[in-house]
Amino acid sequence: MSLNPFKFVHDKAPEKLPTILQNPDIVTLVLKYLKIKDTDDEMPALLFDWNQAGFNDTNVPNCRNGVAGQTQEAIIAHILANGATDFMNLNILFIFRNGQAIGAWHRNFCVALPWAKHQAGVPDICNNILRLNKITADTAKVDIENFLGILL
Repeated sequence: MSLNPFKFVHDKAPEKLPTILQNPDIVTLVLKYLKIKDTDDEMPALLFDWNQAGFNDTNVPNCRNGVAGQTQEAIIAHILANGATDFMNLNILFIFRNGQAIGAWHRNFCVALPWAKHQAGVPDICNNILRLNKITADTAKVDIENFLGILL
C-alpha cells in the first residue's frame, strides 16, 4: 500500500500546514498531478490561493487598483508565457519544466507586473503561494516552501 504524503503530513500536524493544503479539493488536485506524472524527481510547481479582494479593491470589477489589465488573467497569462502549464486549467496549479524556470518566471514577474506586489492599504492578490519543489507519491518526502514573499 502506497503512502499518501499529504495524508501523512495532514494526520501528523494539520494546523501546521498552510491553509491551502488543508483544502481537500486542492490536495486532490495535487495528487491527481502526482498520479499522472511520469517521474519521481522534482515537481516543480507553484500553487496559488488567489484572493479576489486583491482584484476588486475599487468599483472597477476584477481590476487591481481599478486599472484595466491589472487582472488575475494577466498574471496567469504571464505565468503561461514563461513556460508553465496550467494543470487542469483551474488557474491554481502551475507546473514548470524545472526549478530554474520558476526562478526565471519570478525575475520576469518582478519587472513585468509590479502592480501585483503588496501595496499598503490594498488587499494582496493571493492568500498564499506555495512552491512545490518535490512531492514523492509513494513516500512522505515533501519539499514545499512558502513563496508568498514574491509579492513583497
